[in-house]
Amino acid sequence: MKVSVIYEETLQILINKAFELAIQWLNSQHKAKIKKSTPPTFIEAKQGTMMTNTGHDPNWKKRIRINLYNLNNSKTLIRVEATPLSRNILRVEKLKQSWYRGLFSHLFTLLRTMEETTTPEVLSTNIGTKLHCHNCGNKIDKDTKICPNCGIDVA
Repeated sequence: MKVSVIYEETLQILINKAFELAIQWLNSQHKAKIKKSTPPTFIEAKQGTMMTNTGHDPNWKKRIRINLYNLNNSKTLIRVEATPLSRNILRVEKLKQSWYRGLFSHLFTLLRTMEETTTPEVLSTNIGTKLHCHNCGNKIDKDTKICPNCGIDVA
């Protein structure tokens, strides 16, 4: 059975910023690898592990496609589609609920935070400023929300 879990939302955020946050989010996910990227409109990645066999684990190996559409007035439609890479999926509804509450919720919470707190003027002044992650000490840009080294939320 072919299963796809899709979530989309329109946010008041610039498409370039939404793309940048989606890339940071993917890089922070366990065992995530970006396979294709067409800035600022498309990202395809694989994430997870095949070692789980319950069919509803959020780390179940999956293909993630993120499409971003630039709308009027600095709005962006973000559409995320996740498809498990296993042929045998048990408990499809639990899988969907798990991904909605975990996978999608985390990404869209980050995007909504930037929607509420960032204006285009702030974005242009933050670029290039370096800080350090409070968890691992890795150098990060001031506008980074997730540390690419340890994956912790640094916002």
